[in-house]
Amino acid sequence: MATEGSALTFDAQQKQTSAPFRPFFLIAGLDAIVGAAVWLPSAFGIPGIGPTEISRGDWHRDVLLFGMVPAILTGFLLTALPRWTGRRAVTPLTTLLLVALWLCSRGTFLFLSHSAGLALSALLVLTLLLIAAGQVIASRDRRNLKIVFLLLIFYGSNVLAAASYQAEFALRLALASIIGLLMIIGGRVVPALTMAYVESAGGRIFIDRSAVFEYAAAVVAACALGSWVVAPQAQFTGLACALAACSQVMRVAQWRGWRMVASSSVLALHIGYGWITVGFGLLAIHIFAPARLGQAAAVHAWTIGAIGTMALAIMASMIRKHSRRAFASSVPATGAFVAMTICCLSRLLVELLPGDGGPLTSLSGTLWVVAFGLFLVAFRRMLIPQI
Repeated sequence: MATEGSALTFDAQQKQTSAPFRPFFLIAGLDAIVGAAVWLPSAFGIPGIGPTEISRGDWHRDVLLFGMVPAILTGFLLTALPRWTGRRAVTPLTTLLLVALWLCSRGTFLFLSHSAGLALSALLVLTLLLIAAGQVIASRDRRNLKIVFLLLIFYGSNVLAAASYQAEFALRLALASIIGLLMIIGGRVVPALTMAYVESAGGRIFIDRSAVFEYAAAVVAACALGSWVVAPQAQFTGLACALAACSQVMRVAQWRGWRMVASSSVLALHIGYGWITVGFGLLAIHIFAPARLGQAAAVHAWTIGAIGTMALAIMASMIRKHSRRAFASSVPATGAFVAMTICCLSRLLVELLPGDGGPLTSLSGTLWVVAFGLFLVAFRRMLIPQI
């Protein structure tokens, strides 16, 4: 029996060691810190740091959308898709080659050419797209076709950004596709973990999700995002975003997030998804009253609030699940979620209090670095077992 137990333990460790999420979540966390660290000194008035080819703000934005996000998507989807589709997981060699490709793209981006680095990032996304499409088509899994479709859109935005063609359109397209992916992934992960946590604590919860309502909310959100990409200032876009915000509030209310106060990781998922709703609402306000609120408020609600918070929470949940510690508490992890929330609120205040923008922007950037630093501290032993 002891030998069998040791074998099972060794097998679990081997699965954890070869899990695709491990290297990608590690480099995503490091990249999030580097991306802000290069930009951050300029917020404190320190010149001469960072790339000269483009502005530091644009560099930081591209690091987030085409560096950190592809790393997290690759790690998550390579780990989750085999379970969703019933197909075989990618080999460790494939994971290693994809990590090498990501490192090449980031190295090129940092030291050689901004556009060439984005082109290599597009190649990584294309590879992920082909792997995902192969698994979904082979399993005849229509449910996940929308993930493949959004990956295709994200790939297209990456290509446009690398070619420096229609830059603002490319960025809206990238952000819209990422938010769409977050709504799909969040719609699966958040309710499932909510129910699992309540049941693990000995409670009972019933989440009644209407298929018709879920479909309607998805259609409205898709229309709002699509309209924003094509016509960001149109009145129809504002109306669609307002309706999307309302439909997402009703969708989130079904998940009963108020039951998650005792679990910081699951609560963070609810908060992160909530920022998607806030982003739609802020975008509607901007379109109908542009003099009162800039578009940057909605963009940062999505990029910092939704992407930043959900990235931390989804990575934490996947790491814990594969380490068989699904709802283990962690002070550094909780601190990371708190820091990211304050980071987003600070950045939104910049739009409301432009006179105090400098200190608030510096605070926001610092808290972003702190959040991902705490994440790496919390999960370093699960991401790098030998430490």
